[in-house]
Amino acid sequence: MEYTLNIKEVTYALSEALDFVGIDDILHSKRVAYMAAEVSKKLSWSEEITDDLMFIGMLHDCGVSSTDVHTHLVGELDWANSHIHSIRGEDLLKRTNVYNRFSTYIRYHHTHWDALPQELTKQEKNISNLIYLVDRVDALRAQKADAKPEEIQATIQKYSGSLFSPELVEAFIHTSSNGSFWFYLDSDALGEYIAEWVETGSDNTYTFLEIKEISLMFAAIVDAKSVFTFEHSIGVATLSRYLAELFQLSQESCEEIELAGLLHDLGKLRVQDAILDKHGQLNEEERLIMNRHGFDSDIVLRRIKGFKRIAHIASLHHETLDAKGYPYSLSKDKIPFEARIVAVADIFQALIQNRPYRDGMSMHEAYTIISEMCENGKLDVDIVTKLKENLQSCYENATVKYTISQNSSYDIS
Repeated sequence: MEYTLNIKEVTYALSEALDFVGIDDILHSKRVAYMAAEVSKKLSWSEEITDDLMFIGMLHDCGVSSTDVHTHLVGELDWANSHIHSIRGEDLLKRTNVYNRFSTYIRYHHTHWDALPQELTKQEKNISNLIYLVDRVDALRAQKADAKPEEIQATIQKYSGSLFSPELVEAFIHTSSNGSFWFYLDSDALGEYIAEWVETGSDNTYTFLEIKEISLMFAAIVDAKSVFTFEHSIGVATLSRYLAELFQLSQESCEEIELAGLLHDLGKLRVQDAILDKHGQLNEEERLIMNRHGFDSDIVLRRIKGFKRIAHIASLHHETLDAKGYPYSLSKDKIPFEARIVAVADIFQALIQNRPYRDGMSMHEAYTIISEMCENGKLDVDIVTKLKENLQSCYENATVKYTISQNSSYDIS
C-alpha cells in the first residue's frame, strides 16, 4: 500500500518521542532546530538548507536512548563520549530512504570545528558545526537556568576557532543579540514556530517500505534504551504481522499491525533507565511511570495524519479483556482485534527475552503463562489458540534479527 503523509509532520511527531529521553526537558530538539534555522537565515543560506536544518535539528539526537547519556550531554559542554551517539545516529539514518541524506551531518554534530575531516565538503562542515554550536547553547541554558544571553554568548565566543567555526560564532552572536531570539525558546512561542514550519510541508506519497524503515529506526531507538529489550519491538512487530496473516486479515490491517508493533513502546523513551533495568519489583511510583508508556505512544503517533488507527492499536498493547489493563482499562468490546494480536505478541516476545529480573523462557513456558492469562479472561482465546497451533513458527518470528542490507535499509532475517 501507499501512504500520503507530510514528512515534516512525521518528523515533528517523532521528535517528540526523542525529546522524551530528557524526561523533564522535552523541547531540546525543537530548540536546536529553531536556533539553527535562524542562524542560517542570518547567513543568507538557501531556503532549502534552512529547511534541512529544521529536519536535522529535530533528528540530531536520534542516537540517544538513555537518560544517563542525555544527562551527560546536557551537563557537560564537551563530554568525551558524545561521539558514540553521533555514530549511532548516522547509522540509524542511513537505513532510511527518507532521512539518509542527513546522516553525515548527524555523524559530525559533536565534532570540534578544528577536528572535522578534510574530506567533508564546506557545506557538510558548516551544517554539522552549526548543529553542534546551537546544541551547546541549549546545553548551557540547561546547566544554568538563570544564565543571561551575554554569558552564553561569551562562552561560545571563547571556543571560536576550536570547537566552533568563527563565522558561525559571529553569525550566532548577531542573531541572538535580538531579545526575541531567546523569547522563541519558550514552549508556547516555540510551538508556534514549529507549527508554522510543519504547515509549509506538503503531502507526498510514500511506500509501505519507506514508512516501515522510519518505524524500524524508531523501534531500534526504543529497543536500545535497555540491553534487556534489544530487538523487542522488531520481534513484536514480526510476530504480530505473522499472526494477522494467519487470520487472513487484509493487507491494510496487516501493515497497520506491523507498524503498531514497531512503534508500540515509543512512550518508553520517557521512562528512566533505572526503572527499565531495575532487578526487583517496581514500587507504586515506578509502576505508575511505566504504565503510562502506551498513552505516551498514542500521544506521539496520533499527531501524524493517517496514523490515528496505528496509534490506537499501539497504545492498547497492555489492555486486557477483563478491563483491568492499562492505560485506559478498556472493556473487551472496546479493544479491536488488531490490538489484541499485538498484546499477545508483546507478552510472548517479552517472556522469551532475558529481563533484569529473570532469564528468558522457553516457548513452551511462555505459552503456558499466556494460556493461563487466556483462561483468566485477559487475552483473546482465538489468538492464543492460533499461537499454540503455530508455536514454533511464532517463536521464530518473535526472535527475528535484523542487519543492514547493501542499500542501507533494514534486512529482516
